[in-house]
Amino acid sequence: MKLMCNTEHGAIEWRWKDTGQPSPEYKSLNHQWWIPKKSDLELVTKVDASIRQEVKDEIWEDMQSDYEYQKSIYKLHKANKRES
Repeated sequence: MKLMCNTEHGAIEWRWKDTGQPSPEYKSLNHQWWIPKKSDLELVTKVDASIRQEVKDEIWEDMQSDYEYQKSIYKLHKANKRES
């Protein structure tokens, strides 16, 4: 599964790493409440080593609002589960 992100360095293709047990790629598709780590992100597009970390940081920052929303929904889910 490859994903695209527009950065100040152009369109960058990236994916979740496919190594590990279970892999981040597997978790992203099959685990409802999975919150990734920054190290799970892998760039597919070849970029200079000098800007590689900057591009990863920009992609990571773009995703933070989605993760915060997911975390708030998860907390609500846990609270509802505790009440019942």
